[in-house]
Amino acid sequence: MNTTRRPRAVLYLRQSVAKEESISLELQEDAGRRYAQQSGYDVVAVEADHGISGRTWKRPAVQRVMAMIEEQQADVIILWKWSRLSRSRLDWAVAIDKVEAAGGQIESATEQVDVSTSTGRFARGMLAEFAAFESERIGDTWKEAHRRRVEQGLPATGKKRFGYDYDRATGFTPDPVEGPVLQECYRKYITGSSFHEITDYLNDGPTRPGAGYSGPKPDRWSPNTVRRVMDNPFATGRFNSKGTVLQGIHEPLISQETWEQYQVRRTSRRITRSSTKEKYPYTGLIFCEICGHGMYAGLFGSDRTIKYRCNGAANWKLHPGGYVMNSTLEATLIPWLAELAEDINKSTTDTPASLKTPDPTPRLRRALIKVQARLEGLTEKLIDGTVPQDVYERMRDQWIAEKASLEKQLMAVRVESRLEPVKLPPDLMNQWDEMPAEVKREILARVVSKIVVKPGRPRAEVRIVARWEDNA
Repeated sequence: MNTTRRPRAVLYLRQSVAKEESISLELQEDAGRRYAQQSGYDVVAVEADHGISGRTWKRPAVQRVMAMIEEQQADVIILWKWSRLSRSRLDWAVAIDKVEAAGGQIESATEQVDVSTSTGRFARGMLAEFAAFESERIGDTWKEAHRRRVEQGLPATGKKRFGYDYDRATGFTPDPVEGPVLQECYRKYITGSSFHEITDYLNDGPTRPGAGYSGPKPDRWSPNTVRRVMDNPFATGRFNSKGTVLQGIHEPLISQETWEQYQVRRTSRRITRSSTKEKYPYTGLIFCEICGHGMYAGLFGSDRTIKYRCNGAANWKLHPGGYVMNSTLEATLIPWLAELAEDINKSTTDTPASLKTPDPTPRLRRALIKVQARLEGLTEKLIDGTVPQDVYERMRDQWIAEKASLEKQLMAVRVESRLEPVKLPPDLMNQWDEMPAEVKREILARVVSKIVVKPGRPRAEVRIVARWEDNA
């Protein structure tokens, strides 16, 4: 340490997330300044991490403090207690090694030990060990509390869930304002609205989120926040616990049928460019025949016309170009829809024969039973030692993914069977240009599985794949 000037001290403060240890930052700073004055140090900086656990080293202020020591901008780190720096044994050891290697010191304002002696270093080590023990004890207590809540049909924490009020005595109950709004969000998405449109709907009413929903701007919804809220099954009366969906005791806001419809729509409309506003009705339906990538909409070229571009076109090894003009697309799609509307209107039954396909449920269930049997057999082979661990893990992951895919397909079939018969306006050709994108998406979701485009000159080739053709 440089002896030609007074030692420079930086105060590091951390307010614990545990309520019983939530000593204010002001009290910690006051104790640190008094200690610095008594020790003859000049305080050159004060850094604080508010409400961040000492179990993690990923704290902005503690990183700045360590950098000041390593860059010779300070000589001493002053803590309120040793536990403020870290509750991790490994982080403690690394921090001390770095500070001492840089010629600095770490001192505590309220737990003073002489670290220049072996006894003092032992005392500091015991205090750090006690801090780690306390952290583990608090963690065990929280784990037990969370386990009891889950067994009672409650999520591990009582944090705010959009659509619900929370009270310690009554638990989660539907919020009279937010509850109906969340129900409407699911209805809008199922009937064709995009997450961006739902975001605008939420921001236009009395249901703007509080802290914890949108990060740095909690007064505004964002599409990512809306996705996160709606993808959570909490509105169905269930909750997630360590990756498993469990039945809760709170009242559901939406039915299981509505949830399944949302899941099917979510899967079918999932797009790669999630930040793009879905104001174009064909987004998420168009795929490149050459490389299989999805195509996204935008205003391209000097004339700023609507075109769909292949995501794989950026990789010239796959293929050059990769555009289809919106007008070219609609030149094939709209007549196809008009012909379909004519067939439906001429049919004497609810669903014309051209739209009927064999029920895939028996086939999917047989496949699901086979996959489940394979998983069980694979586990038995692992126990018997006839299958190596690495082979078991690879095959297990493959069959679990196949099982999940089959379950999604079965859910889609259930949803489809509950839908009303397809209805298309008889004068679809004349109405199409005036229809909102939301209405177009809903029509397309019922009859079109995907639109396959083969980019080329002078015009791209467009092929419509109907829902009943894709499932046949």
